[in-house]
Amino acid sequence: MRHLSFGTAFLFFVLVFASSGSASAQRVDCRTVTDDQLVETLMTAVGAKYADQMEHINIRSKDRVVTLEGWATTKKVRSDIEKIIKKTKCVKKVVNRLTIGVGGGCGPGTKPCGTICIPIDETCNIGKGSKGD
Repeated sequence: MRHLSFGTAFLFFVLVFASSGSASAQRVDCRTVTDDQLVETLMTAVGAKYADQMEHINIRSKDRVVTLEGWATTKKVRSDIEKIIKKTKCVKKVVNRLTIGVGGGCGPGTKPCGTICIPIDETCNIGKGSKGD
């Protein structure tokens, strides 16, 4: 896992553990959390439990609507990843496009992103933060 700055580590703590109900966690102003910060937090949270999945799962966010793309090894893993995302403070909605098992080649309008395919105009986040920097 990559090294996080104090600010990023604090944001991660606040976002992931907001469901605990602590007063400080409830004070996070989601309007100040950028999509990039949210993606970094989500990648860290998912990677903490499913590091072996991170090479074939892309997580992206636009206006705090999180999209998952790629594939998971089992239905349980797919469901668990979605639950991790949904429990994170500041996530408005989750669009889960994860399939089960290894996918095929990239079709029209898509591009490779790690071992998956994503829409050609979207950002690939696979490999960012999943290995030590």
